[in-house]
Amino acid sequence: MQKLEKPAIGGGCRGPSPFSLSGTFCSEVHMSKPFITYTAQVEKLKNEKNLVITDDDFAVESLQNISYYALIGGYKHPFIDIHTRKYINEACFEDIVALYEFDEELRGIFFKYLCRVERKMRSSISYHFCKKHGERQEEYLNSNNYGNIPKNKNGITKLIKMLDMMANKNKDHEYLVYQRNKYHNIPLWVIMNTLTFGQISKMFEFLPQNMQGAICQDFGNVKKNEMIKYLKVLTLYRNVCAHNERLFSYHTYIDIPDTLLHKKLGISKNGSKYIYGKNDLFSVVITFRYLLPKTDFLLFKKQLLHIFDRYE
Repeated sequence: MQKLEKPAIGGGCRGPSPFSLSGTFCSEVHMSKPFITYTAQVEKLKNEKNLVITDDDFAVESLQNISYYALIGGYKHPFIDIHTRKYINEACFEDIVALYEFDEELRGIFFKYLCRVERKMRSSISYHFCKKHGERQEEYLNSNNYGNIPKNKNGITKLIKMLDMMANKNKDHEYLVYQRNKYHNIPLWVIMNTLTFGQISKMFEFLPQNMQGAICQDFGNVKKNEMIKYLKVLTLYRNVCAHNERLFSYHTYIDIPDTLLHKKLGISKNGSKYIYGKNDLFSVVITFRYLLPKTDFLLFKKQLLHIFDRYE
């Protein structure tokens, strides 16, 4: 199996490659376990779990900075026997730290470009909505300006309630208070800056179809139903990145649509479903290919490959 190292540490310890694994790993759940010191945690890993630790000070410092649960509980799985729960193939502490740092770099680059998609979607929604309805806040608080089909009714009501609170009561953002006091009106392009990716995703889903189509054209050849699924998946991955959760093995409960890229890449299928690029991290890469400008995607790809080259 491939060797996984932290370049700055050296280590020289062998461990199974996380890139050969499939499925979702579940973090270790600590239930009714007594408190133990960092030093005792290190001793337990060495003596009870067969993890190779050559630098106790480095191990203690890592546990202090990251925590046992986030580091060991989150990243031990590629290195242990699932039956004995002990480390195999002479895996060492530096292997786990390297995997954590690899995932940390992944979170950084994916979050950067997720934010670029989010930023463009904010701009596109506010532009096309205000182009049709103007700048008055009454317009985005009017349910008649959304796709008022029965299945959207409750969602639109909740969206408008949230927008109304932002426009008329929120005091956390100085620019909202300024607009409210000076102009007695907060245009949509101002309120959009306060919305989360999930709220933006919902707002797109509840817009009229013709407006959805105009927004999709800003992103190239993307259909509105495809965009809705893309945004839902990206919202979940953005939350993982923002909350510093484990990214490389994360899977969503929904799939992105089948694309021409799936076919061009020759991805294998299980029955009629592609086994990669549907609800895993590679699905985000495929989504980026459709939603990012070409120059941004090429730069993302270059940076991603650089991370792989450093850690593989």
